[in-house]
Amino acid sequence: ESLMRLPICFGMALKTRDKCKKIAERLNGKDHCFVLGKGYGEPVAMEGALKIKEMCYLHAEGYSGGALKHGPFALIESDENGKQGATPIIMLIFDDDHAHHMRTAAEEVKARGADVIIITDKKSLAEGLDDDPLVIPSNGPLTALGAVLPIQLLAFELAMLRNINPDTPRNLAKAVTVD
Repeated sequence: ESLMRLPICFGMALKTRDKCKKIAERLNGKDHCFVLGKGYGEPVAMEGALKIKEMCYLHAEGYSGGALKHGPFALIESDENGKQGATPIIMLIFDDDHAHHMRTAAEEVKARGADVIIITDKKSLAEGLDDDPLVIPSNGPLTALGAVLPIQLLAFELAMLRNINPDTPRNLAKAVTVD
């Protein structure tokens, strides 16, 4: 059933483009960011970070929300002490078994001064953390897959702001050859 709904969910996720442009403006001028997810959201976070890195030349790291204390915490800067302002952290928080843990992680990074950007399927999960979250349709076990599109749109919009052609990324081959 979730598989059958994917085209509709992707169509609905495309409606986040204007918000993605605004978020891209917040990321422009930054040197690094983090994308955090847990469960099905973890591979989406890693792929999202890779897209941002390849398309925008912004150092982006995808992490499990459970590995927060093993890296991202040390690099979070607030507006007051950061050379570039608050560190942007994109959080994938879905209405699933990991929602509580991811929300707690978002509270922890926000308390340390991070600029928290939330992609969710349930707006109330972003309450008090992000005033204008990117809300995608809920689609059961495939909800996280719907978050791929807004992250790609965000990377595209950021590439445009940085005058980078996302179709010709620097130092990347379009095809892999095997010798």
